[in-house]
Amino acid sequence: MTSRLWITYAWLDNIEGDFDYLVQELEKAGIPALYDKIALIPGRRLWDQIADKISRGPLSGWAYLITPNSLSSEPCKEELSYALQRALETKGEVFALIGLLHEVSIKDVPLPLRVRLCVNLANPDWIEEVRAGIVGQPPQRVPKQLSPFIVKVRKPYLGDSSNVAVEFRPRFGELNYWRIAYPSSNPRHIMCGPGPANGCGISSVMQSYIEGKVVVGGVEMNFVGCGNALSPSTSAYIVFKDSLPKKLFFGQTKEAFGTNMSGQIFEFQD
Repeated sequence: MTSRLWITYAWLDNIEGDFDYLVQELEKAGIPALYDKIALIPGRRLWDQIADKISRGPLSGWAYLITPNSLSSEPCKEELSYALQRALETKGEVFALIGLLHEVSIKDVPLPLRVRLCVNLANPDWIEEVRAGIVGQPPQRVPKQLSPFIVKVRKPYLGDSSNVAVEFRPRFGELNYWRIAYPSSNPRHIMCGPGPANGCGISSVMQSYIEGKVVVGGVEMNFVGCGNALSPSTSAYIVFKDSLPKKLFFGQTKEAFGTNMSGQIFEFQD
């Protein structure tokens, strides 16, 4: 049986076609959506028709597009209350009631939906989460391969709009004898070193400092590094003027002045 979903939304959320896009993506994924403008008959009692759709219609679930507009819309609030009551009376607890979050936080979600499935539309897997809610099964996901490093671009860096920095730090534990490398064809960096995490300044004290050239992945690169231990609260920074190299290598060696590096290449866009 085809999974059909009733969706409550604020008309203001379709001025630029956002709601229509939502429906389009659901239908492309094999989840037809029903909503007021295509399922209700003008001139007849609104709530009676909604009740009939929920009670007798071929629905697998009901969703509420939760946005700043719908949260301030009295008709949406009324439809939420009415739909919840009718769904629980006629469909029972197994009927899927789904909050679709767009530019709101979970604390802003109406309490009856907060204790049920809420799907953030910013999540690239949101369609699979909706499908899972309808069929009553956990979503099928392919685990993402995450880097052991946190990497963030800082522009401007320390208030200078002409400086752009990349910050590296390990997710867990400590990392010693770290190295950062970039293609030799790029302009040289202007600063590099350890410092407190989250965009702070670079320390003037560096242990076992080293720099030079190395070949990584068949590409000659400039590299720099030192022995100051990195951690979730201490980062390594490398700073360039105006723009970043398209590729940066970050990793470590086993020795204080070693050049045999293991790590990962990160790509950046202008």
